[in-house]
Amino acid sequence: MLSPSPSQDNECFDAYDRETCATFPVLAADSVSLRYGSAARSRVAGAGAGGVDSTTVFNMSRTRSAIGASSRRARVAFGCLVALIGSLTPLSTRLTDSTPTAGATGPFDVSAWAPWWQATSALSSFNSHYGEFGELSPFFFSATGAETIVTNPYLGSGQIAAYKAAALAAGKPLVPTIVDATAAHVMAGILADPVTRAQHAARIVKFVVDGGYAGIDLDYEQFAFADGSASWPATKPNWSAFIQLVSGLLHGAGKTLAVSVPPIYNSGTGSTSGYWVYDYANLGVYVDRVRVMTYAYSTGSPGPIAPFNWVDSSMNAALALVPADRLVMGIPLYGTDWVTNIQGSCPASIPTGMTLGRKSYRTSEFPALAQRKGVVPAWHATYRERTFTYVDSIGGLDTSGFFVRCNVSHTVFYVDPDGVYDRVALAKAKGLAGTALWSLGNDDQSTWNAIDAAMLVRQNPGYAQLTPNVVAPPGPPITSALPARYVDTRFGMKTLDGLYAGIGARSAGSTLEVQIAGRGAVPLGTQSVVLNVTVLGEGQGYVTVYPCGSPPTTSNLNVRIGQTISNSVITQLSATGSVCVFNQAQLQLVLDVFNILPIGSFEPVPTPARLLDSRVGGPTFDGLFSGGGMMAADTVLELPVAGRAGMNSGAATAVLNVTAVGALSNGYLTVWPCENPRPGTSNVNYVPGAIVPNSVVAGLSPGGSICVYSSGATHVVIDTFGEFTEPDYTRLAQPVRLLDTRPGYPTFDAQFAGGGLRPGNTELALTVGSRAGLPQSPHLVMLNVTVVGPAGSGYVTVYPCGASRPNVSNVNFAAGQILANLVVATVSAQGTICLYTSVPTHLVVDVFGWLDP
Repeated sequence: MLSPSPSQDNECFDAYDRETCATFPVLAADSVSLRYGSAARSRVAGAGAGGVDSTTVFNMSRTRSAIGASSRRARVAFGCLVALIGSLTPLSTRLTDSTPTAGATGPFDVSAWAPWWQATSALSSFNSHYGEFGELSPFFFSATGAETIVTNPYLGSGQIAAYKAAALAAGKPLVPTIVDATAAHVMAGILADPVTRAQHAARIVKFVVDGGYAGIDLDYEQFAFADGSASWPATKPNWSAFIQLVSGLLHGAGKTLAVSVPPIYNSGTGSTSGYWVYDYANLGVYVDRVRVMTYAYSTGSPGPIAPFNWVDSSMNAALALVPADRLVMGIPLYGTDWVTNIQGSCPASIPTGMTLGRKSYRTSEFPALAQRKGVVPAWHATYRERTFTYVDSIGGLDTSGFFVRCNVSHTVFYVDPDGVYDRVALAKAKGLAGTALWSLGNDDQSTWNAIDAAMLVRQNPGYAQLTPNVVAPPGPPITSALPARYVDTRFGMKTLDGLYAGIGARSAGSTLEVQIAGRGAVPLGTQSVVLNVTVLGEGQGYVTVYPCGSPPTTSNLNVRIGQTISNSVITQLSATGSVCVFNQAQLQLVLDVFNILPIGSFEPVPTPARLLDSRVGGPTFDGLFSGGGMMAADTVLELPVAGRAGMNSGAATAVLNVTAVGALSNGYLTVWPCENPRPGTSNVNYVPGAIVPNSVVAGLSPGGSICVYSSGATHVVIDTFGEFTEPDYTRLAQPVRLLDTRPGYPTFDAQFAGGGLRPGNTELALTVGSRAGLPQSPHLVMLNVTVVGPAGSGYVTVYPCGASRPNVSNVNFAAGQILANLVVATVSAQGTICLYTSVPTHLVVDVFGWLDP
């Protein structure tokens, strides 16, 4: 295990994870894999392969021959004596049970590596559980040359002394690990020269003797993962000669030698033989403990950390060459969270607790991770590991300032306490000398309960899984009043009655028929409704909402990859009470029903139709106002509406969708009846290059036309869906501003003007009744609600004051945007509406008219 340098989040749980743990010292470019991951497996080939991590050895004998059973029995007896006296820790924390251990041929203990990046927590764990230990290996040191062994510079002050004191107090051998931190082929060159080989062996012995350590653990992984298998035939005999030399020097000084190595799969030297460069047969003669790093099996793609059958076969291969009482089996106390798919575009800033790449965690952290993600981990009976999947939906601003969203799919594997129990039990059944944990500090009490039970050949105590948090808020009951959610295709989301919930992204070019009438508060026989349609783009294209039948050549929304966008839609339902949604590109769909329109109040055109498309070649239903070119800044366009595309010749109000396309600058569009002066309101706010739609309920001039003002240069597209009819709908002569929280900005009557930025998670009660010519308590009001300069990504919900705030939204926005949406709002009996803002933002509200049954 190469010693990593600190990462930004200090989560170096697995040394092969170079995204979170850079090596120290800096390695050459070809030092890519620190464990036997997928890349390394491809070099060696074959049936199983896995990752490598450092390990520790146990030896307190003065000579190699004394490392046998008698020495280990003496250590166990000493540990039991200390436990009985109770001078260091309570009896409950130590293994003093004298129950016979069936299947074990001799004393069996636990070793562990203590990595520098969690040295404090690892030492605390050792002090709490030293009764189970054979030896402790601080993972603090690196060989950088033949005569150079360095301490990691990021190690906390006094840690080495603290470890020595703890090991002495516990009566346990301290056997530090030295990793090969040289560049590719450097250590192989040192060992190839008898002079530098001897220098390096002498330097190691001096390090052990001067440090007062019981022995040393050598974790030299560059041979396997940087040098490549083509170098192994030359390296193997030099490594073997080095092991024989350093072993003799250490044993002569009364010290022990352990070696941490990746596994072999048979005793051969072929491409399917595993990491045969380490010459297991030679290790079995000269090394006191051979620690086999049976973990990190999957690194390049999602999969198990240490599949049980692979661990079993790897240890069987080792047992064919190494005596059982010198073999130690490595056990991982970590897991990996892989990202398997990213749909959409992700924001520039990723929230804490989410990630776009592979990440390793401590075993002890996974239950809480699963709980946060709303899942219960499953037990994989073959791998004997836990696994689960989840999806993070991440929204925010991209580098261009656009609000985007991505869905990030994750697959997790980790060795939990149940998996630890099975592996310790396997090592005991094979008569091995013990196990080595990678790494200390990743454990919790459940881990040690499992270790204790397996060492004493007792039943697995198990541990309790955490109850998942509910990630998605529950949908409103079926009897809830409008507004309510009728479709939400996102994983884990809910609707008012469970229909159309969590069904997955809509594939490109598909049409979803959604039953509206007869669900919730929408009765059978309803003819027209007001919807809010939100899409999360996983492709780029448009969305069309229509009353089923033949799809029109119009659109309600345009979306790009990763964008979240919403728009109100006033639509007639089909004869069966449904509405159809066509999506050109793949996307997630959310559909809320806000209001039922009184029968006869909305008269749709036979088919939604395009009245204006200024883009070159952009067609309209009758060829008029087609391809006229981009509107210039600060200009007005008059557009005939009445009598076109099925609109009545005497229509007074039109239900339109107005879209700005490819603007050259920031700006806005205002729509109004041409006989009146241009009002100080807006309907669409746009930014350069974007496609920004909004529904507009516009009054028509006596001649049946509307005027469109553009403050900047942009293309404009306008579609018609029908008209509101009198006497149910009453339009104002001009749109009127009812609210503007920006300092210095007026409203028509100076009420609700300049109140300042609305705080997040608050509600504003806005009086609409008896203002601007509206009755005291209209049933529905036609509004344009605009957010200006919000402090972050969020939403606005509009509803009648006095009612419970619904679990829906009217305007969805990103930080800094100016964004508007049509809102058909129900008014309270007191003539008020409430506006909820999830984050701080300015609000602007304009009114166009009202509806009464």
